[in-house]
Amino acid sequence: MIQTFRFFALVLWVFVLFACNADPKKEETNENGSSPKALKERITRYEDSLASMDASKLSPAAYNLNQIELINRLESYVKAFPKDAFSAECLFKLHMVFAGLNAQEKSLAYGDSLLRRFPNYENRSLLLESMASSYDMFITPRDTASVRKYYTMLLQDNRYPDVKKKEILKRLKNLHLTWLDYAKKNAPKNL
Repeated sequence: MIQTFRFFALVLWVFVLFACNADPKKEETNENGSSPKALKERITRYEDSLASMDASKLSPAAYNLNQIELINRLESYVKAFPKDAFSAECLFKLHMVFAGLNAQEKSLAYGDSLLRRFPNYENRSLLLESMASSYDMFITPRDTASVRKYYTMLLQDNRYPDVKKKEILKRLKNLHLTWLDYAKKNAPKNL
């Protein structure tokens, strides 16, 4: 009986010892032991090095490899820390990188993921404009239902400027026109 008591006392003491030594401010890590801060720093350093490069001097293959490395880093962060606020930024950057690589379907998928996972994303208006424009200009055949969907979301945003809302309403009235035909129709006459 006394030995059982000692055993439970020892187990309780070990439990208390480890609980007291646990750092409540210890940062969350992924399965590889990387913290959000460490992964964010890796992404930021890589973006800085990309920004300092002269892209015009890179071959298309080298440029694409750099973009793929950035994509891998951004995707790793989102996968490791899906609810972290920086994941929203990573999803937005993925949306933009894929758009720049002319991979519109992937770009749109990341945009939708961002809207679904972070409905109050701070650059939501810019994302919605990008989504509507992509469906309007780059997806073949044009997906006017999706153009209307994203523009309608912008119209419902109270913080979105009224001047831009008027332009959206004008575009929606002329959605039967391709983006290029719409631009030609609205071009200043004196040019």
